[in-house]
Amino acid sequence: MFSLLLPITSLAESDPTAPLGFTPSSQPAKKKVYRLPKLDAILCASDGSCSAVMNGKSVGKGQSINGYVVSQINEERVTLSRGGKRWALTVFNEQVVQ
Repeated sequence: MFSLLLPITSLAESDPTAPLGFTPSSQPAKKKVYRLPKLDAILCASDGSCSAVMNGKSVGKGQSINGYVVSQINEERVTLSRGGKRWALTVFNEQVVQ
């Protein structure tokens, strides 16, 4: 009698709504990818305050874009941070300092 219950318990472990022959993927869930925003322009006022245009949107210090926080903006570069790492972008993107 115990041998008759074994196939029933194995059916309970699988998804009863799955198509016949379906085996679930054993791959882990994909990690979310944060794309580094594109720096279009840096705009600085005569008082020294600066803002940046990134991915076509105006952002200032402390704001976030694409999961990155704008840490610093000056005439030459924009510094972004996320997860304890920092990226420095220039307008011409000749170099990305990480």
